[in-house]
Amino acid sequence: MYLKNYQIKVIKALKAFYYKAHATRGEIEKAAIALPQHLRHSLNWVSETFNQLGYTFVDLPMTGLGFFYPRVVIKVPTGGGKTLLAVEAIREYQNLFVQRKTGLVVWVVPSETIYSQTLKKLRDKGNYLRQLLDQASAGNTLIVEKGQRISRNDIEQNLVILFVMIQSVSRLNGKEALKVFQDSGGYEDFFPLDHRYDLHKQLIEKVPNLDIIAGTDSAMPQIRTSLGNAIRLTNPLIIIDEIHKVFSDTQQNTIDNLNPSMVLGFSATPREDMNILVSISGLELKKEDMIKLDMHIFPPTDKRGDGWQRMLQEIKDHRDRLEKKAKTLLKNRGLYIRPIALVQVEATGKDQRGKGRVHSLDAKEELIRQGISADEIAIKTSSQNDIEDVDLFSQHCTIRYIITKEALKEGWDCSYAYILGVIPNVSSNTSITQLIGRILRQPYAAKTKIPELDESYVYYAKGQSGDLIKQVDAGFKSEGLEDLISKVKPHKSADDLQKKNVRIKKEFQNRYRNSFYLPVWLIVEDKTRRRKFSYDIDIKSHLEFNGLALSKTDIDRIEESLSEQTKERKAFAVTLDEQSHTKVDQVTEEVHLGDQVSLNYMTRRFADVIENPFLARKKAVEYMMTLEKRLSPEKLDVHFGFIVAQLMDFLNRHRVHQEEVVFRNQLASGKLVLTVSDDERFGYSIPKQDTISIDRSPNPYSKNLYDDLEVSSLNSLETKVAHLLDNQEKLIWWFRNNVSRGYYAIQGWRKEKIHPDFVAAKRKTDGSLELVYVLESKGEHLLGNDDTEYKNSVLTQMTQTPITPYQMELEFGKVNDKIGFYLVPQGEEDRTIGTLFSDSSLNASRIPPSKAKRKRK
Repeated sequence: MYLKNYQIKVIKALKAFYYKAHATRGEIEKAAIALPQHLRHSLNWVSETFNQLGYTFVDLPMTGLGFFYPRVVIKVPTGGGKTLLAVEAIREYQNLFVQRKTGLVVWVVPSETIYSQTLKKLRDKGNYLRQLLDQASAGNTLIVEKGQRISRNDIEQNLVILFVMIQSVSRLNGKEALKVFQDSGGYEDFFPLDHRYDLHKQLIEKVPNLDIIAGTDSAMPQIRTSLGNAIRLTNPLIIIDEIHKVFSDTQQNTIDNLNPSMVLGFSATPREDMNILVSISGLELKKEDMIKLDMHIFPPTDKRGDGWQRMLQEIKDHRDRLEKKAKTLLKNRGLYIRPIALVQVEATGKDQRGKGRVHSLDAKEELIRQGISADEIAIKTSSQNDIEDVDLFSQHCTIRYIITKEALKEGWDCSYAYILGVIPNVSSNTSITQLIGRILRQPYAAKTKIPELDESYVYYAKGQSGDLIKQVDAGFKSEGLEDLISKVKPHKSADDLQKKNVRIKKEFQNRYRNSFYLPVWLIVEDKTRRRKFSYDIDIKSHLEFNGLALSKTDIDRIEESLSEQTKERKAFAVTLDEQSHTKVDQVTEEVHLGDQVSLNYMTRRFADVIENPFLARKKAVEYMMTLEKRLSPEKLDVHFGFIVAQLMDFLNRHRVHQEEVVFRNQLASGKLVLTVSDDERFGYSIPKQDTISIDRSPNPYSKNLYDDLEVSSLNSLETKVAHLLDNQEKLIWWFRNNVSRGYYAIQGWRKEKIHPDFVAAKRKTDGSLELVYVLESKGEHLLGNDDTEYKNSVLTQMTQTPITPYQMELEFGKVNDKIGFYLVPQGEEDRTIGTLFSDSSLNASRIPPSKAKRKRK
C-alpha cells in the first residue's frame, strides 16, 4: 500500500511517541516501586515523555483512578485519510506501546454516515484497512458495536475494536453522557457473580470508579454489569474523530472516567488547549494532489427574479464541458471520472414547497426542463436520500446532479463532485462552509494533468462575492485548509462593485420624520409591562398535540388513498460477467415485508412539526398502534412512506390551524396589540442609512426615500412596482425593504417572518402625510398558494386592527399611526397602486384581489 508523504510524517511522529512513552513509563513504574503507595500517583511519565521529545504539553489528564495518561491530537485536514491514519495508529500502538496483539480499542466517530462507512470497511476482510488490523492482531480482529456481547476472553484473545457514536461522550451533562455506557447485559463475564459480595468489594477497592447499583451499601456492594465498567477494567486506547467536539470540561471528565491508557484524537480544527502531536497543513495535501485547487467562484450574470434558473443553465453547460474532458481522460489513460454538480436549495420537505423559497423539487424540475434526464438527478435531504446505497464511483451510475440543502455536511466521500451551485443568499447562508469541502477532493488523489479536471467551481445566484469569499474562507478553515485560502479565485463581475453609504434625503427627514415608524405586535402583560410579540413564546408554547388523535374519518381517508401499484420497486443486481467484470442489471423486486416500517423514521418526521421529541415519539407510537388496528402489516409495509406523508399533512394542518387560533384569541382578549412607537425596545423605525453597491445602472427614481438606489437589485415585478410608485402624484416617498437584518419584518402567527417588499408614504392635498402603505408584491405563479394566502391574511388583519401609538418625547409631534398593509399581485400592479393612491383613503378597507381569486377557482 502506498502512503502519502504527510501520512508517513504522521506515522513517524506516532512511532517516536509510542516508543518513548513505553520506555519512559517502564522506567518510572520501576522507580515507583520504591515509593509508598500513596505517593506513586505523583510520578508523571506522561510529562516526562513530552519533555524528552521536546513537545509542549498543555493538556495533562488523569484517569478516574488518578493516574496520568497521554491525550494527544493529530491535526489533519478533512479528506486527509483519517481512517487509514487511525488504523496505522492502532497498529503502532499495539506494536510499540502495549507490545501485544490483543486488547480493546474504543473508536469514537462523529456521524452516522462515517460510522456505517467505517464499520463496513473494517468488517470486510478483503479491505486493505481490515488487513492492516489483522496484521497487528495476527488475524484475530473483532469489530463490534455498542450493544453487542463482549467477554473478557474476547479481549484477552483478540484485538477488539468497539465503535461508538460521538454523542456517547458529547452530552453536556456528565451523568447523561455516562448513561450511554450503562447498558446492562452482555458484559457479565467481566464481573464476579452477583452473590459474591466479597469479590465485588475487592474489585471496587482495585478500581474505585466503577459504577455501583444504587441502593447497595459498602458492606455488600453490587457492581453494575455495564459497558462503561467493562471499559474501565480494560484500560483501552480511545480514538476520537473530531475530538474538538468533545473537549469541554464535562466531556473530558467523561472520557477520563473510562480509565483509558491513551487517547488519540483527530481534528481538522484542534483547540489551542490540546496536545498537538503532529500538524498537517493544507499545502501538504495539495502537494500530494489530494485536493482540487484552484477554486473558481462565478457570480450571477443576472440578479433578477430568474437568477437561479440562469445559474443552473450555466452549471449544466460547465458540467457538460467537464464531462467531455473526462471522456478524453478515459480514452487516453483509462481513468473514469463523471463530474457531479451539487446544487444547494432553500427548502426541502413536502410541506415547505410553495412558500417563496426555491425547493428541491423546483430545482429538479428546472434541470429536467433544461433537458437533463431525471435519472441523472438525485435529491439528498433529511427525508429523501436518492444516493443511499448507490455507488457514485461506478461507471454504471447515472447521477450527475445532487440537490441538497445541508444534508451533505458530514460523511461525504465522492471525489467526482466538481461544481457547487448555491441558490440561497450567500450573505446569510452559513451552510456553505460545510458544503465547500464537498467539492475539494481530487479523484484518485492524483492530478489528471487536465487543468479543468484539477480544479473546482462555485456558482451562486444571490449575494455578493465578498460575502461568499468569507463563507469559503470559513469553509476552508473548518476543513483544516486555512493555509490555502489564497488559492480561491473569484471571477470578477458587476457584483464586485464598490460600496457606498446612502442616507434618507433631507427633504423627507426634515418634514416627514413621523412617517418613519412602522407597527409591531406587542404583548401587554399588565398595565406597566409590555414586550415584543414572539412566535416561540406566544404561539409555539401554546400549541397542543397531546390530545390530537386520528379519527375514523382520518383513517378512512388514508386507507382510501393507498395505491395497489407500489408492491414492486426497481433495484440493481450486481453480478459478474464471463470476464469477471462487474455487471449491473436493473431488476424488479418485490417489497419484502418487515423492512420498510420504521418508528424512528416516523418520529423524526413528526419532530419537524411537534418540536418536543418525546411527544413526537409518543404520537408516532400512538398513531402506529391505531393504524395497525385498521391496516394489514403488508399494507403498512408497502405504503409506509406514503402513510407518513399523509400523517405529516394531518399534523401540519392541525398546527397551522392552532397557530392562527392562538393568535386571534390573544388579539380578541386585548393581550396582543398593534403598536407604533419611537421607543427602540418596542417599536421599529426605518434605518437612517443603508449600504449599496455602486451600480452601473442609472437611478431613474426621484421619490426614493434614500439618496440613491441599487437598481439592479430589483427583479422585473419589483421594477414595475417601483416605477408605478414613483409616478404617483400623491406619493411622498417609497423605498425597497430589504430582507437583511435591520429592515422591517412582520411576525405573524407562523414562525417565518414576513418581509414586505415596499414601504410608501401618501400625502394629502395640502402636502401633509395622509398614511403609509406597507406592500408585498407577489408573482403570478405564486398567487393562490398557501404562503400567499397566509401573508394576505396577516396584512389584512394588520390593516383592520387599530394601531395604538406608544411614544416617548418626539420633537416633531405625534408619531404616525395611519398605516395600511396590502398585497400587490402580478398583473394587478396598475390597478392596486392606482387605487391605493387615489383620492379616497383605503386605510380601513381592502382591495378585491380579482386575479388572485380567479386563479384559485
